[in-house]
Amino acid sequence: MRLTRNTGPAFAPSTPAALCPVAGAPVVERAAMRLARAGADEVLVVSGDTRIESWADGADAPVDGVTRDPEVVRECAAGHDRVVVVDGATLVPSVALATAADAVPAADGAATDGGSKTVPAAFAVPAAALADAASEDALDDLGRSAPTSARVAPASVSDVRRPWELLAANESVLRDVDRAIEGEVHPDAECRGAVVVEDGAEIDAGVVVEGPAFVSSGTTIGPNAYVRGRTFFDTNVHVGHSVEIKNSVVLRDADVPHLSYVGDSVVGPDANFGAGTIVANVRHDDADVQVAYDGDRVSTGRRKFGAVVGEGAKLGIGTHLNAGVTVGPDATTHPGEVLTRDRRAEGG
Repeated sequence: MRLTRNTGPAFAPSTPAALCPVAGAPVVERAAMRLARAGADEVLVVSGDTRIESWADGADAPVDGVTRDPEVVRECAAGHDRVVVVDGATLVPSVALATAADAVPAADGAATDGGSKTVPAAFAVPAAALADAASEDALDDLGRSAPTSARVAPASVSDVRRPWELLAANESVLRDVDRAIEGEVHPDAECRGAVVVEDGAEIDAGVVVEGPAFVSSGTTIGPNAYVRGRTFFDTNVHVGHSVEIKNSVVLRDADVPHLSYVGDSVVGPDANFGAGTIVANVRHDDADVQVAYDGDRVSTGRRKFGAVVGEGAKLGIGTHLNAGVTVGPDATTHPGEVLTRDRRAEGG
């Protein structure tokens, strides 16, 4: 059973968070597959967003339906003894989902430890508990009342709305990819290890791609670019001459044209890097990098984290971004600018 929140992440506001890609597939698709591996007999996505419905119609995933109708949710739950509810913008290990489900007694909906004031990203409840709780708000209330044993701990969850956790989700999936070269790879290029190059992708001469890595259809790389492990390129990305990209997520239609370094970063859709853009990814004091999130500055828990460059942002040539800097959607930088503080679009 799925609980999907449809607001887009700050770095990609035009994309519902549940459709944010993780190594080639929307996170909601990855989550549905993990639910199935955890033993779910039926997967229902709770959403009224037509974009989610369109995805489900063509998805190669074990999804049995998309609805926001409380009656449909109740009917689905009535055919089972317990229900696992997962935020559709998160990735949770299958074993954690199965453990939460196993902790639920089939007939008792009360929390044995009083529950919590926070809503867990994933939790399990007896199916009977959904008799009067089929709306998204009501599901949140059920999550707050779920006992600790039936809740998935936050440390096990990757929420793609948090850029550093999007990197973690990408890393988690890429660990298990198999090598698949279906696109056009120049004879003088080299793909090392578990590299996926989808049909329609092109890798030019002199390029080195170290796995695990994923190059989506329509993406072009090179010449002489260096792609290091745990990097994901979404569709129609352009990476140019002598660019180095490491452990990053670069979303659709983004352009990193030439002579740039991008490490441990998230690049939003349709962002453009001017030539010679450099992203720092480590602090001199070796402390964990902090980034702006939801109105606060929070720790990523990572010694190495670069920048977050939002949808439609345009970076002037020779821009330097400090570790942990966020360039908001549609924001710009001047040529040669050194950014040590976050940048928003004018009027944003």
